[in-house]
Amino acid sequence: MSSTSFPRRSFLVGGVRLSAIGAAASSLANGAFAHASRIARNTEPGGERILVVIQLTGGNDGLNTVIPHSQDAYYRARPTLGQKPNAVHQLDEHVGLHPKLGGLAELYRDGQMAIVHGVGHPNSNRSHFRSMEIWHTAEPFRPVGRVGWLGNLADQLLAEAPGTLPALSVGGRESVLSMRGTTATPPTVPDDRGFRLARTSEQISAERARLSATERDLQGSSKGRTADQLAFLRMTARTAYDAAERMSKITSADAKIAYPDTPLGKELRLVGQLIRGGFGTRIYHVSLGGFDTHASQASVHGARMEQLNGALTAFQRNLMEAGCSEQVTTFVFSEFGRRVEENGSRGTDHGRGNPVLLLGGSLRAGQHGTRPDLTDLVQGDIPSTTDFRGLYRQLEADWMGLEPFASEKVDAPKIV
Repeated sequence: MSSTSFPRRSFLVGGVRLSAIGAAASSLANGAFAHASRIARNTEPGGERILVVIQLTGGNDGLNTVIPHSQDAYYRARPTLGQKPNAVHQLDEHVGLHPKLGGLAELYRDGQMAIVHGVGHPNSNRSHFRSMEIWHTAEPFRPVGRVGWLGNLADQLLAEAPGTLPALSVGGRESVLSMRGTTATPPTVPDDRGFRLARTSEQISAERARLSATERDLQGSSKGRTADQLAFLRMTARTAYDAAERMSKITSADAKIAYPDTPLGKELRLVGQLIRGGFGTRIYHVSLGGFDTHASQASVHGARMEQLNGALTAFQRNLMEAGCSEQVTTFVFSEFGRRVEENGSRGTDHGRGNPVLLLGGSLRAGQHGTRPDLTDLVQGDIPSTTDFRGLYRQLEADWMGLEPFASEKVDAPKIV
């Protein structure tokens, strides 16, 4: 079946706009949801390994996330932003976590968390857009492509099991580059509020009427299309409804998990519910923005740390209580770190190397890589001593059991 353009009509389920039919159908036509009615039939957890990627957009200040509290150079470089040793959640005699990351510190002590120091990439240029492209495609030197490293994994999973939903972006309005594949185009969904279906008889009748109207719209725009294409589009509409209904049942049955009422908390709550409910998706992507802290960093970054801590701690504890923490690895990254010295606006500017956080019950917990020495910098930046592509390769091949996307093999500390 050839890919073509479709009318951008949309339909509602329980008053919530699920997708533009045109965009969804184009994705389906490219194979992302081939025979996607299986989404609604996948009712039991399969025990497959799952990867959750959390993107901290804007350039997180890793030096105030994983804090070198034993180094005097840290406090000299940050007279107003430096976190005092007695406020830091000390992990050892060298480093500790931001005062707002108490929950993550406990997870670290419980063997559920790993830290990789000094992660970055060659060809660093401190550009948000270019750095994010590099992280999304694992290609530091080539022009940006159309396929991302997670999209490549989704392509492989879809080829192994046609009709599944291999990957899902939660939150935001558009799929990020890292999630775009050649055949798979994972959808983006809101938090769990986007999948609560009506349950009164009147509301159910209204939902069915809307679905029937969508099918009539598709039939009415049939010029130039084959019968197979029209049948496929009708299936798309019904499949989207079925998937939403399945999500609604999962989230309704698991609605009392104590997640914080924050954007990230709501998004990870949905991811946790889908994992526990056996929805079948194996790759999830979530973003948290607001990390470009050029001015007044203390309050802004502290609020972001608090949101990250609350949501991520609840998510990991949720998985542990459900007995599936060994099935899930969470990878937390940002496009670059910040410069060591604070600026005149009590903020920090774009830097290079940065710590990466990983959570899960199957990780090599603890610290990996070379801890930054703040007396040995590269143009005022923490150097990138671990190439992120080496971490990707382990997540792709060793964790997910799939072919890595990056062509070049680079070394990195063993994490899984």
